[in-house]
Amino acid sequence: MNNIKRMKAIFISFILLLFLTGCWSSREIDTLGVYVGLALDVGKEPELEQELTEKGADYPKKNLVTSTIQIIPVQTGKGGQQQQGSTSSMFSNSSETGDSVFQSLRQHALSEHRTIIGHHLKVIVISSELSQKIDIEKLLKFILRDNDIRPSCIVLLSTGKASETLITNQLGDIPAFHLKSLIENQNRSNKILPEVTLTKLDGIMNSGASFILQNVVSSKGQVEFAGAGVIKGKTNKWIGSLNEQEVEALSWITGKVKGGVIKTYDDTGEVLAYEIKSVNTKIKSKVDGDDISFHLSIKSDGRLIENWNTSKDPTDTEYLKKTEQYFEEELKDMLYKVVHKMQEEYHVDVAGFRDRLRIQHPRVWKKVKEDWDDTFSKSEITYDVDLNITDYGSSAK
Repeated sequence: MNNIKRMKAIFISFILLLFLTGCWSSREIDTLGVYVGLALDVGKEPELEQELTEKGADYPKKNLVTSTIQIIPVQTGKGGQQQQGSTSSMFSNSSETGDSVFQSLRQHALSEHRTIIGHHLKVIVISSELSQKIDIEKLLKFILRDNDIRPSCIVLLSTGKASETLITNQLGDIPAFHLKSLIENQNRSNKILPEVTLTKLDGIMNSGASFILQNVVSSKGQVEFAGAGVIKGKTNKWIGSLNEQEVEALSWITGKVKGGVIKTYDDTGEVLAYEIKSVNTKIKSKVDGDDISFHLSIKSDGRLIENWNTSKDPTDTEYLKKTEQYFEEELKDMLYKVVHKMQEEYHVDVAGFRDRLRIQHPRVWKKVKEDWDDTFSKSEITYDVDLNITDYGSSAK
Protein backbone atom coordinates (compact mmCIF):
# COMPACT_ATOMS: atom_id res chain seq x y z
CA MET A 1 0.00 0.00 0.00
CA ASN A 2 2.84 2.31 0.88
CA ASN A 3 4.49 1.58 -2.45
CA ILE A 4 1.33 2.63 -4.30
CA LYS A 5 1.20 5.92 -2.37
CA ARG A 6 4.87 6.50 -3.09
CA MET A 7 4.36 5.88 -6.80
CA LYS A 8 1.38 8.27 -6.85
CA ALA A 9 3.48 10.98 -5.17
CA ILE A 10 6.30 10.51 -7.68
CA PHE A 11 3.83 10.58 -10.58
CA ILE A 12 2.14 13.77 -9.33
CA SER A 13 5.54 15.42 -8.78
CA PHE A 14 6.56 14.56 -12.33
CA ILE A 15 3.32 16.03 -13.73
CA LEU A 16 3.83 19.25 -11.72
CA LEU A 17 7.36 19.60 -13.08
CA LEU A 18 5.94 19.74 -16.59
CA PHE A 19 3.99 22.86 -15.67
CA LEU A 20 6.93 24.70 -14.14
CA THR A 21 8.12 27.51 -16.42
CA GLY A 22 11.67 28.57 -16.91
CA CYS A 23 13.55 31.22 -18.80
CA TRP A 24 14.70 29.06 -21.68
CA SER A 25 16.53 31.90 -23.41
CA SER A 26 18.22 33.26 -20.26
CA ARG A 27 21.86 34.28 -20.32
CA GLU A 28 24.20 34.77 -17.37
CA ILE A 29 24.90 38.42 -16.51
CA ASP A 30 28.65 37.92 -16.82
CA THR A 31 28.17 37.12 -20.51
CA LEU A 32 26.36 40.44 -21.17
CA GLY A 33 27.43 44.05 -21.46
CA VAL A 34 24.69 46.57 -20.70
CA TYR A 35 25.06 50.01 -22.21
CA VAL A 36 23.46 52.68 -20.03
CA GLY A 37 24.55 55.82 -21.88
CA LEU A 38 24.74 56.78 -25.55
CA ALA A 39 26.51 59.87 -26.91
CA LEU A 40 26.23 60.99 -30.54
CA ASP A 41 28.83 63.32 -32.07
CA VAL A 42 29.86 64.53 -35.49
CA GLY A 43 31.68 61.65 -37.17
CA LYS A 44 35.39 61.63 -36.42
CA GLU A 45 37.25 58.40 -35.85
CA PRO A 46 39.19 58.31 -32.55
CA GLU A 47 42.89 57.53 -32.80
CA LEU A 48 42.41 53.88 -31.82
CA GLU A 49 39.67 53.43 -34.41
CA GLN A 50 41.87 55.03 -37.08
CA GLU A 51 44.69 52.61 -36.32
CA LEU A 52 42.34 49.63 -36.54
CA THR A 53 40.94 50.93 -39.84
CA GLU A 54 44.45 51.16 -41.28
CA LYS A 55 44.94 47.51 -40.37
CA GLY A 56 41.79 46.40 -42.18
CA ALA A 57 38.98 46.88 -39.63
CA ASP A 58 36.81 48.79 -42.09
CA TYR A 59 33.56 48.48 -44.02
CA PRO A 60 31.63 50.64 -46.53
CA LYS A 61 30.35 53.74 -44.71
CA LYS A 62 30.36 57.50 -44.48
CA ASN A 63 31.86 58.91 -41.31
CA LEU A 64 28.83 60.99 -40.32
CA VAL A 65 28.22 60.02 -36.69
CA THR A 66 30.46 58.82 -33.87
CA SER A 67 28.46 56.75 -31.39
CA THR A 68 29.88 56.30 -27.90
CA ILE A 69 28.29 53.82 -25.52
CA GLN A 70 28.86 53.50 -21.79
CA ILE A 71 29.01 49.85 -20.80
CA ILE A 72 28.53 48.20 -17.41
CA PRO A 73 29.70 46.07 -15.73
CA VAL A 74 33.39 46.21 -16.57
CA GLN A 75 35.52 43.12 -16.21
CA THR A 76 38.39 44.12 -13.96
CA GLY A 77 40.24 40.81 -13.96
CA LYS A 78 42.52 39.40 -16.62
CA GLY A 79 41.85 40.99 -19.99
CA GLY A 80 39.69 43.76 -18.50
CA GLN A 81 40.50 47.25 -19.69
CA GLN A 82 39.12 50.76 -19.48
CA GLN A 83 38.91 53.25 -22.28
CA GLN A 84 38.88 57.03 -22.85
CA GLY A 85 40.58 57.89 -19.58
CA SER A 86 37.87 56.58 -17.26
CA THR A 87 38.78 56.82 -13.56
CA SER A 88 36.06 54.36 -12.60
CA SER A 89 36.26 50.58 -12.68
CA MET A 90 32.48 50.46 -12.93
CA PHE A 91 32.13 51.35 -16.61
CA SER A 92 33.94 51.68 -19.92
CA ASN A 93 33.25 53.88 -22.94
CA SER A 94 33.57 52.54 -26.46
CA SER A 95 33.15 54.45 -29.74
CA GLU A 96 32.36 53.56 -33.34
CA THR A 97 32.03 55.86 -36.34
CA GLY A 98 29.73 55.38 -39.33
CA ASP A 99 26.52 56.51 -41.01
CA SER A 100 24.12 54.14 -39.23
CA VAL A 101 23.71 54.25 -35.45
CA PHE A 102 22.37 50.70 -35.44
CA GLN A 103 25.22 49.33 -37.52
CA SER A 104 27.77 51.15 -35.36
CA LEU A 105 26.37 49.53 -32.23
CA ARG A 106 26.47 46.09 -33.86
CA GLN A 107 30.14 46.69 -34.72
CA HIS A 108 30.91 46.20 -31.05
CA ALA A 109 30.29 42.48 -31.61
CA LEU A 110 33.63 42.41 -33.44
CA SER A 111 35.59 43.61 -30.41
CA GLU A 112 33.47 42.85 -27.32
CA HIS A 113 33.24 39.21 -26.22
CA ARG A 114 30.05 39.97 -24.28
CA THR A 115 26.74 40.65 -25.99
CA ILE A 116 25.96 44.38 -25.79
CA ILE A 117 22.31 45.07 -24.89
CA GLY A 118 20.39 48.34 -24.41
CA HIS A 119 17.60 47.24 -22.09
CA HIS A 120 18.75 49.67 -19.41
CA LEU A 121 19.75 52.69 -21.49
CA LYS A 122 19.27 55.72 -19.21
CA VAL A 123 20.37 58.73 -21.21
CA ILE A 124 21.14 59.82 -24.78
CA VAL A 125 23.30 62.91 -25.28
CA ILE A 126 23.47 64.54 -28.72
CA SER A 127 26.02 67.24 -29.48
CA SER A 128 24.56 70.54 -30.71
CA GLU A 129 27.09 70.45 -33.56
CA LEU A 130 25.67 67.15 -34.80
CA SER A 131 22.02 68.15 -34.26
CA GLN A 132 22.68 71.30 -36.28
CA LYS A 133 23.68 69.13 -39.26
CA ILE A 134 21.40 66.11 -38.98
CA ASP A 135 17.68 65.87 -38.16
CA ILE A 136 17.32 64.54 -34.58
CA GLU A 137 14.51 62.25 -35.71
CA LYS A 138 16.92 60.54 -38.13
CA LEU A 139 19.53 60.13 -35.41
CA LEU A 140 16.99 58.50 -33.10
CA LYS A 141 15.15 56.46 -35.72
CA PHE A 142 16.71 53.16 -34.64
CA ILE A 143 16.35 54.00 -30.94
CA LEU A 144 12.63 54.76 -31.31
CA ARG A 145 12.03 51.47 -33.16
CA ASP A 146 14.07 49.20 -30.92
CA ASN A 147 11.78 47.24 -28.60
CA ASP A 148 14.68 46.50 -26.24
CA ILE A 149 15.24 50.17 -25.34
CA ARG A 150 12.87 51.56 -22.76
CA PRO A 151 10.92 54.69 -23.80
CA SER A 152 11.69 56.24 -20.39
CA CYS A 153 15.25 56.96 -21.53
CA ILE A 154 15.90 60.74 -21.43
CA VAL A 155 17.41 62.85 -24.22
CA LEU A 156 19.84 65.73 -23.67
CA LEU A 157 21.93 68.07 -25.82
CA SER A 158 25.54 69.04 -25.18
CA THR A 159 27.74 72.02 -25.83
CA GLY A 160 30.99 70.46 -27.00
CA LYS A 161 31.49 66.74 -27.52
CA ALA A 162 28.66 64.58 -26.26
CA SER A 163 31.09 61.74 -25.48
CA GLU A 164 32.83 63.94 -22.88
CA THR A 165 29.63 64.00 -20.80
CA LEU A 166 30.12 60.24 -20.28
CA ILE A 167 33.48 60.77 -18.56
CA THR A 168 33.88 61.43 -14.85
CA ASN A 169 36.66 62.28 -12.44
CA GLN A 170 34.68 60.87 -9.51
CA LEU A 171 35.78 57.37 -8.51
CA GLY A 172 32.81 55.00 -8.36
CA ASP A 173 30.48 57.32 -10.26
CA ILE A 174 28.69 56.25 -13.45
CA PRO A 175 28.11 59.35 -15.64
CA ALA A 176 24.92 58.07 -17.32
CA PHE A 177 23.28 57.49 -13.92
CA HIS A 178 24.59 60.86 -12.72
CA LEU A 179 22.99 62.72 -15.64
CA LYS A 180 19.70 60.89 -15.14
CA SER A 181 19.60 61.76 -11.44
CA LEU A 182 20.26 65.49 -11.99
CA ILE A 183 16.69 65.80 -13.31
CA GLU A 184 15.47 65.01 -9.79
CA ASN A 185 16.81 68.37 -8.55
CA GLN A 186 13.96 70.27 -10.22
CA ASN A 187 12.49 71.17 -6.86
CA ARG A 188 15.76 72.94 -6.02
CA SER A 189 16.24 74.93 -9.20
CA ASN A 190 13.99 76.06 -12.04
CA LYS A 191 17.03 76.03 -14.33
CA ILE A 192 16.35 72.30 -14.72
CA LEU A 193 13.73 71.41 -17.31
CA PRO A 194 11.21 68.58 -16.96
CA GLU A 195 12.74 65.43 -18.38
CA VAL A 196 12.17 64.74 -22.06
CA THR A 197 11.87 61.00 -22.55
CA LEU A 198 11.93 59.15 -25.86
CA THR A 199 8.15 58.77 -25.70
CA LYS A 200 7.60 62.49 -25.12
CA LEU A 201 10.14 63.49 -27.74
CA ASP A 202 8.57 61.23 -30.35
CA GLY A 203 5.21 62.90 -29.79
CA ILE A 204 6.68 66.40 -30.01
CA MET A 205 8.51 65.67 -33.25
CA ASN A 206 5.39 64.17 -34.80
CA SER A 207 3.41 67.29 -33.89
CA GLY A 208 5.83 69.52 -35.80
CA ALA A 209 6.26 71.84 -32.80
CA SER A 210 9.54 73.55 -31.98
CA PHE A 211 10.99 72.52 -28.62
CA ILE A 212 13.92 72.71 -26.26
CA LEU A 213 16.15 70.06 -24.68
CA GLN A 214 18.22 70.40 -21.52
CA ASN A 215 21.81 71.28 -22.35
CA VAL A 216 24.86 69.72 -20.69
CA VAL A 217 28.39 71.09 -20.48
CA SER A 218 31.47 69.20 -19.37
CA SER A 219 35.04 69.98 -18.40
CA LYS A 220 37.73 67.73 -16.97
CA GLY A 221 35.27 65.04 -15.97
CA GLN A 222 32.78 67.43 -14.39
CA VAL A 223 29.32 67.71 -16.00
CA GLU A 224 26.63 70.32 -15.36
CA PHE A 225 23.24 71.32 -16.76
CA ALA A 226 23.57 74.70 -18.44
CA GLY A 227 20.63 76.21 -20.30
CA ALA A 228 18.85 74.52 -23.19
CA GLY A 229 19.17 73.88 -26.90
CA VAL A 230 16.44 75.14 -29.25
CA ILE A 231 15.17 72.73 -31.92
CA LYS A 232 13.21 74.05 -34.91
CA GLY A 233 10.04 72.00 -35.43
CA LYS A 234 10.05 72.02 -39.23
CA THR A 235 13.60 70.70 -39.48
CA ASN A 236 14.17 68.99 -36.09
CA LYS A 237 17.58 70.65 -36.05
CA TRP A 238 19.39 72.74 -33.46
CA ILE A 239 19.21 76.50 -34.19
CA GLY A 240 20.55 78.05 -31.00
CA SER A 241 20.55 78.06 -27.21
CA LEU A 242 18.89 79.59 -24.19
CA ASN A 243 21.08 80.51 -21.23
CA GLU A 244 20.28 79.54 -17.64
CA GLN A 245 18.32 82.69 -16.84
CA GLU A 246 16.26 82.30 -20.02
CA VAL A 247 15.42 78.73 -19.02
CA GLU A 248 14.31 80.07 -15.64
CA ALA A 249 12.04 82.62 -17.34
CA LEU A 250 10.61 79.94 -19.61
CA SER A 251 9.67 77.82 -16.60
CA TRP A 252 7.61 80.73 -15.27
CA ILE A 253 5.75 81.01 -18.58
CA THR A 254 4.98 77.28 -18.72
CA GLY A 255 4.12 77.20 -15.02
CA LYS A 256 6.44 74.22 -14.49
CA VAL A 257 8.25 75.71 -11.52
CA LYS A 258 8.82 73.30 -8.65
CA GLY A 259 11.34 75.45 -6.80
CA GLY A 260 14.20 77.82 -7.27
CA VAL A 261 15.19 81.40 -6.59
CA ILE A 262 15.04 84.91 -7.99
CA LYS A 263 18.07 87.03 -7.20
CA THR A 264 18.16 90.79 -7.67
CA TYR A 265 19.60 93.93 -6.04
CA ASP A 266 18.05 96.78 -4.09
CA ASP A 267 18.65 100.49 -4.79
CA THR A 268 21.89 100.37 -2.78
CA GLY A 269 23.26 97.44 -4.81
CA GLU A 270 22.83 94.88 -2.04
CA VAL A 271 21.76 91.28 -2.80
CA LEU A 272 18.15 90.18 -2.43
CA ALA A 273 17.00 86.56 -2.84
CA TYR A 274 13.44 85.23 -3.19
CA GLU A 275 12.83 81.53 -2.56
CA ILE A 276 9.95 80.24 -4.73
CA LYS A 277 7.30 78.31 -2.82
CA SER A 278 4.44 78.26 -5.33
CA VAL A 279 3.67 79.54 -8.84
CA ASN A 280 0.40 79.92 -10.73
CA THR A 281 0.63 80.93 -14.41
CA LYS A 282 -2.34 81.60 -16.67
CA ILE A 283 -2.11 82.37 -20.38
CA LYS A 284 -5.06 83.99 -22.14
CA SER A 285 -5.11 84.15 -25.94
CA LYS A 286 -7.01 86.83 -27.83
CA VAL A 287 -7.96 86.95 -31.53
CA ASP A 288 -8.83 90.22 -33.23
CA GLY A 289 -9.19 89.66 -36.98
CA ASP A 290 -5.78 88.43 -38.14
CA ASP A 291 -4.07 89.63 -34.97
CA ILE A 292 -3.29 87.11 -32.24
CA SER A 293 -2.09 88.19 -28.83
CA PHE A 294 -1.41 86.59 -25.45
CA HIS A 295 -1.52 87.82 -21.88
CA LEU A 296 0.38 86.11 -19.09
CA SER A 297 -0.75 86.38 -15.51
CA ILE A 298 1.79 85.09 -13.00
CA LYS A 299 1.24 84.85 -9.27
CA SER A 300 3.71 83.46 -6.78
CA ASP A 301 4.23 83.07 -3.05
CA GLY A 302 7.73 82.93 -1.68
CA ARG A 303 10.15 83.73 1.07
CA LEU A 304 12.59 86.59 1.47
CA ILE A 305 15.45 84.22 2.20
CA GLU A 306 18.37 86.65 1.88
CA ASN A 307 18.87 90.41 2.11
CA TRP A 308 22.34 91.87 2.47
CA ASN A 309 21.24 95.35 3.51
CA THR A 310 21.50 94.84 7.27
CA SER A 311 20.13 98.31 7.98
CA LYS A 312 16.69 97.21 6.74
CA ASP A 313 14.18 95.35 8.90
CA PRO A 314 12.58 92.40 6.98
CA THR A 315 9.60 92.54 9.31
CA ASP A 316 8.71 96.05 8.16
CA THR A 317 5.62 95.93 5.90
CA GLU A 318 6.71 98.89 3.79
CA TYR A 319 10.15 97.33 3.22
CA LEU A 320 8.57 94.02 2.19
CA LYS A 321 6.33 95.75 -0.37
CA LYS A 322 9.33 97.58 -1.82
CA THR A 323 11.28 94.32 -1.95
CA GLU A 324 8.43 92.58 -3.78
CA GLN A 325 8.65 95.28 -6.45
CA TYR A 326 12.37 94.59 -6.92
CA PHE A 327 11.64 90.92 -7.53
CA GLU A 328 8.70 91.66 -9.84
CA GLU A 329 10.81 93.99 -11.98
CA GLU A 330 13.55 91.36 -12.19
CA LEU A 331 11.09 88.69 -13.32
CA LYS A 332 9.50 91.02 -15.88
CA ASP A 333 12.95 91.70 -17.32
CA MET A 334 13.65 87.96 -17.52
CA LEU A 335 10.33 87.35 -19.29
CA TYR A 336 10.97 90.14 -21.79
CA LYS A 337 14.40 88.78 -22.69
CA VAL A 338 13.25 85.20 -23.32
CA VAL A 339 10.15 86.29 -25.29
CA HIS A 340 12.30 88.65 -27.36
CA LYS A 341 14.75 85.84 -28.09
CA MET A 342 11.98 83.46 -29.17
CA GLN A 343 10.25 86.01 -31.40
CA GLU A 344 13.07 88.16 -32.77
CA GLU A 345 16.12 85.91 -32.84
CA TYR A 346 14.94 82.32 -33.32
CA HIS A 347 11.35 82.87 -34.56
CA VAL A 348 10.02 79.84 -32.66
CA ASP A 349 7.48 79.13 -29.95
CA VAL A 350 9.05 76.81 -27.37
CA ALA A 351 6.91 78.02 -24.46
CA GLY A 352 3.60 76.34 -25.33
CA PHE A 353 1.64 79.37 -26.56
CA ARG A 354 0.44 77.19 -29.42
CA ASP A 355 -1.38 74.92 -26.98
CA ARG A 356 -3.23 77.85 -25.40
CA LEU A 357 -4.45 79.02 -28.80
CA ARG A 358 -5.36 75.47 -29.86
CA ILE A 359 -7.50 74.97 -26.76
CA GLN A 360 -9.04 78.45 -26.51
CA HIS A 361 -9.52 79.17 -30.24
CA PRO A 362 -9.50 75.82 -32.11
CA ARG A 363 -10.86 77.22 -35.40
CA VAL A 364 -8.20 79.92 -35.54
CA TRP A 365 -5.55 77.36 -34.67
CA LYS A 366 -6.46 75.21 -37.69
CA LYS A 367 -5.78 78.19 -39.94
CA VAL A 368 -2.39 79.11 -38.54
CA LYS A 369 -0.89 75.83 -37.29
CA GLU A 370 1.15 75.12 -40.45
CA ASP A 371 3.16 78.32 -40.04
CA TRP A 372 2.70 78.80 -36.33
CA ASP A 373 6.29 79.78 -35.51
CA ASP A 374 6.10 82.69 -37.97
CA THR A 375 2.66 83.71 -36.70
CA PHE A 376 3.83 83.54 -33.11
CA SER A 377 6.81 85.77 -33.88
CA LYS A 378 4.40 88.54 -34.87
CA SER A 379 2.05 88.12 -31.90
CA GLU A 380 1.89 90.64 -29.06
CA ILE A 381 2.64 89.24 -25.63
CA THR A 382 1.89 91.12 -22.43
CA TYR A 383 2.18 90.05 -18.82
CA ASP A 384 1.52 91.06 -15.25
CA VAL A 385 3.42 89.68 -12.30
CA ASP A 386 2.40 89.44 -8.65
CA LEU A 387 5.03 88.10 -6.26
CA ASN A 388 3.99 87.86 -2.64
CA ILE A 389 6.54 87.53 0.18
CA THR A 390 4.83 85.35 2.76
CA ASP A 391 7.66 85.16 5.31
CA TYR A 392 11.35 85.85 5.84
CA GLY A 393 12.55 82.58 7.32
CA SER A 394 13.05 81.60 10.94
CA SER A 395 14.91 84.77 11.89
CA ALA A 396 14.68 88.44 10.96
CA LYS A 397 18.26 89.14 12.07
